Amino acid sequence: MLGKVAQNIALLVVVLLVTGIAIQLADDKVLSARGGYTQEKSITDMIKGVKHYVEFSVGLFDKDKNGTIVEIEYNGTTYQYYYPPPREIFIEWLKITPEKCIAITISILLLSMAIIFPLGLYWGLKAGHKGGIPDRILLLLAPVFSGFPGWFWGLMFLWILWWRFDIGTISYINHIQKAEAHGSVGLVDHLVGLLIPVLALTFANITIYAFNVRNLVKQEAHEGYFLVDVLKGLPDRKIRRKLLRTVFPAFLTFTSYNFLNLMINEMAIEKLFDVPGIGYVLSRSVGKYFVRTAEGTWTQQFYFFGEGIFFVALVMTILYFINSTVMEALYLRLDPRREVHEEA
Repeated sequence: MLGKVAQNIALLVVVLLVTGIAIQLADDKVLSARGGYTQEKSITDMIKGVKHYVEFSVGLFDKDKNGTIVEIEYNGTTYQYYYPPPREIFIEWLKITPEKCIAITISILLLSMAIIFPLGLYWGLKAGHKGGIPDRILLLLAPVFSGFPGWFWGLMFLWILWWRFDIGTISYINHIQKAEAHGSVGLVDHLVGLLIPVLALTFANITIYAFNVRNLVKQEAHEGYFLVDVLKGLPDRKIRRKLLRTVFPAFLTFTSYNFLNLMINEMAIEKLFDVPGIGYVLSRSVGKYFVRTAEGTWTQQFYFFGEGIFFVALVMTILYFINSTVMEALYLRLDPRREVHEEA
């Protein structure tokens, strides 16, 4: 277990280094496209840039850090410039604290998984064990749901629930601001604002999870113990319980590997419904705008906030590390034979 944790930490460091370097290269490209001056950076400069990104992300949670004032003399005149701390930049930019930003993303993931896990397991167990109508429906829907991203189902629920029946909201931010204008914001307001995003993320993944469980159960159906249980005439409830214990470790492995895909879908849903999570931060870190030139025409300009992009990458890797470590611990707890096999 400790070896797996060390491996995940090493992977996290490598991913952050590669991501930080890639962000710097992209930042230079954007600066060059805007007509700014760029110079070739050595690997040492790149590592220093990654260090700056890390310090900025850590500084987002420092509530006591103050800004700095820099004085610059030009043509006999002294100019003062105020450089705000990272947390002040973040709050002024997104109107939300980084803690709440991360909490919203985790809340959507947990709410979605609380629905996907039990329903996906139940549907997959029933389809894999007895077949019949649940299995035929699952075989029919699995290819369809594999081909559509989560935001597509978000648009579908948006039309069905919000447009047709006035349930939920199209913008989480506007819904919360409206609730604040009419009084205090309660838990129900947040749940209403997150209703369609959670349903879209759940609807996009529950069939995939159920299909994976169904295939695992079908594989176990060829094992000797399963045939013995059937010949003994054990009730379906007991057989499914044993199948669940058998396939659950493999299901946890699938969940661990599928976590990043789930998170990326969740980030797209955040952008679609104005939910200020880490996906919203990413969407606000890259974009374009138009400015009027001296000739009276309009020209396109790009903005690229590398520190914000790295913060998103840092949160994603930490969440993946936690997910992978927890799933690995559960796997060893539920199937200790793996640990013995690895030690051998």
